[in-house]
Amino acid sequence: MVRCLCCAASLLIGGGLLYGQTPLGGRDPLLPDEGRVVYRALPDVRVQLSDGRAAKLSQFWQQRPLLLIFVFARCVGICSPLLSSLHETTSIVGGSGDAYHVLVLSFDPRDTPAQLEQFARRIGVPPQRGWYFGVVEPHHLRQLVHATGFWYTPIQASDQFDHPGMMVAIRDGRIVRVHVGGTVSPVQFRAILREMRGDMVLSYPLPDAKLVFRCYRYNPRTGQLSWDWGMLALFGPMLIGFPLAILGFQMGRRRRLRSISDVCPTL
Repeated sequence: MVRCLCCAASLLIGGGLLYGQTPLGGRDPLLPDEGRVVYRALPDVRVQLSDGRAAKLSQFWQQRPLLLIFVFARCVGICSPLLSSLHETTSIVGGSGDAYHVLVLSFDPRDTPAQLEQFARRIGVPPQRGWYFGVVEPHHLRQLVHATGFWYTPIQASDQFDHPGMMVAIRDGRIVRVHVGGTVSPVQFRAILREMRGDMVLSYPLPDAKLVFRCYRYNPRTGQLSWDWGMLALFGPMLIGFPLAILGFQMGRRRRLRSISDVCPTL
């Protein structure tokens, strides 16, 4: 009887622990899931820009890879640190307008392109080469939100929205990376750029990983990869074994020739 009660208690405790776990193995279900949208095609919607022009999204990504950011002009939350961090990081990394475009879109239907640009100026992000601010029609916004996995919810009794900080990296009209958070570091941005350019991204450990052998070493300041001792450990046996195999073959051949000359001496 006691054993049955213990088993039942264990099952109840175990079930309670499982029920209390965060869904999806610890992942916050409110955060956009990159795996669900990566390589998805974006709708080629029309954007009204702050300089008065109207352009389709394809006019951006056909020229250069595109980084798409969702904000709104009255935001008092994550929009400001996200744009400020991206502005600082792009100033460090460089390439804006040459290697990529940055398009800041409002998801608030009340915003105008001019208000969005004024918001960026207030937080210290002035207009610069390669950066664009704009709005889209509500039905086009719904298409973009669905395609990218972005979401927003009005907060009652305020003019604010609950939403994640999110950047979408686009190459040739398809999503290649999704960055979620209030900041983006130069290291993270360089990795995003490699995806946007279609560069081969090699596997490497974190910069502070305490490993004796690794094939590549990553420099977080420059974003460059260099060979490490692990490459020697990988190819060293082959480089040493091949000459030894040739030497062994030659020595065996000489022994065979000597044996033949012993059996059949020259007259």
